Parts: sequence; C-alpha cells; structure tokens
Amino acid sequence: MPIDIQHVFAEKGVEVITIPMNRTVFQPHKSLEHEYDWIFFTSVNAVKYFDFTQLNQQAKILAIGNQTTKTLQELGYSVDFQPKEGFSEGLVEEWLRLVGAKQRVFWPHSFQARRVIYNALARQGHVVLEQVIYRNEFFPEDQARLQKLIMNETIDYVLFASPSAWTSFSKTIRTFKQLPENFWSQLTIAAIGPVTARVIEKEQHVAIQPDIYDMPHLYECLLRRIDQENVSSL
Repeated sequence: MPIDIQHVFAEKGVEVITIPMNRTVFQPHKSLEHEYDWIFFTSVNAVKYFDFTQLNQQAKILAIGNQTTKTLQELGYSVDFQPKEGFSEGLVEEWLRLVGAKQRVFWPHSFQARRVIYNALARQGHVVLEQVIYRNEFFPEDQARLQKLIMNETIDYVLFASPSAWTSFSKTIRTFKQLPENFWSQLTIAAIGPVTARVIEKEQHVAIQPDIYDMPHLYECLLRRIDQENVSSL
C-alpha cells in the first residue's frame, strides 16, 4: 500500500498491516518463436516478468487495468486497447467485438492464470500462444506472520486483490484448530473485483467491492466504509 494512503488510514485511527499472500517468482521458460498479431498483458506482473526482446513491434498491445497500462507507458510502449472491464471475461467480450479476422494472440501470464482467455478465444477460432513467465508463492515466513497476527491481534478489515490471495488466506485459517472468538463476525472483507469476490463468497461474505476494479478504488471504498462506521458510532 502506498505511503500516502497509509497516512490517510492512520489519520482515521486505522493501523495498516501488510502481509503478502503471494509473492511473484520468475518462472523459467522458452522464448516464443512464432509471429503474432496481438499481445495481451493481463497484469502489472506480466509486464514486470516479460522479456521484451520477444515483442513484435508490429503487434498491437492490450492491457488490463490502469496500472498495467501505466507500467507499459512508463517503459515507452503504447497500449492499443484497454478494456473497460478489468477482468478476463470483460476483456474477452470487448476484444471479440473489436476484431474481425482471426488473430494470433500472445499471452504471457502466471502459472495460476485462469483459462478464460485461452478457452474463449480458441472457441472463436483465434490462435492463442501462451508463455508462463511467473508464478505466485505463499512464502513460509509470510504464513507465519499471518498466523501470529490472527492469534494476537483483532483484525477489522482485510483486503484481497486476487483469488490466489484469498486461497492463501483461507488455507492458513484452516490450519487453526480454533480461531479467536468472533473472528469472522467482526471481520469486514473487501475484494478488488467480481472474480475475486466470487471465489471468496464460496466461503465468506464480501462486504466491499469497488465499481472500478483496481487498488486505488478499493482503498477509496474502504475509506468510505470506515467514515460511515465512525459517523454511526457517534
């Protein structure tokens, strides 16, 4: 979380504790040896771990989310298309309306990436060239920090930016024979978007979700919720 946002929370009497539910790790891979018409960057991490010597300068670039677009632009690359929706289902729907002829799409992504993009484009006759360039891992030291936090502190809010973050959190919860009293009832869960929310709601209720699926808007929603609760407690 950016320092300036942490200061805003601190001014409202909220302490921010950051524990990575997943750290990204480079995944060794072979270079792509095929031509392609489009390249899809579906996260900031995909940009971070991508080997740009593979970039076809003639290909069009698609990016999901404002932060992914900003990261590419800071590297000097123009984004040809950014879907309005910040998740795979929205990307597929909007992109299929945009293109006409069958396309060859290069999609570098994480080991844990959902198959929505590949399956939907392949069904429509497009060629999808994949490259797994990183993976997510829940480090033992992070898991130990989370266990200690749960046992020793009261957690009021928890923010999840991906389904895999919830999976790591949920797995840690299941390691406890007994959780602190009222753990779930006093916990307010915030999810960055509908994909993450759907995964969480298989087990627990999601109380906060922004209309624009990125971290700045998630922070904004949580801050509004805190303000509302502070007013109602007066």
